[in-house]
Amino acid sequence: MIFVVENEKELGEAVWREIKDKLNGGLVVGLQGDLGAGKTTLVREIARYLGVKDKVASPTFNLRKSYPVHSERIECLQHIDLYRIASPKQLDWEEVREWLVQKNCLTFVEWPENLPKLENALGLEIVIEPIDREKRKVELKWM
Repeated sequence: MIFVVENEKELGEAVWREIKDKLNGGLVVGLQGDLGAGKTTLVREIARYLGVKDKVASPTFNLRKSYPVHSERIECLQHIDLYRIASPKQLDWEEVREWLVQKNCLTFVEWPENLPKLENALGLEIVIEPIDREKRKVELKWM
């Protein structure tokens, strides 16, 4: 599915519509796009729908942040950022695997291509491509 959104709010609304009914038991979503494409913005918008009160920022330096959510379908939102991972050998795959198999979590992984083993764990891949300062082309690929 490919669509174009005009702003951050539309990005969150469109993706939320597509994933909200598929959250039973959790979901792992790979986010792809250049720096500044809107990956963290998307996570922030989805967090708002889930009632997250904490400020959602990119976990670039600590790799993972987890937020409790107020939802009947899931218990947490995880945000993993693999931008700094130049080689899979830099990361403890078993630790990442534990993050990904947590039940009842919606997990967003930025830069999933930096850890090829992730491909089998993803339930959805979202590619975000800027068109201009606000507009984004978004592609959702269910795995």
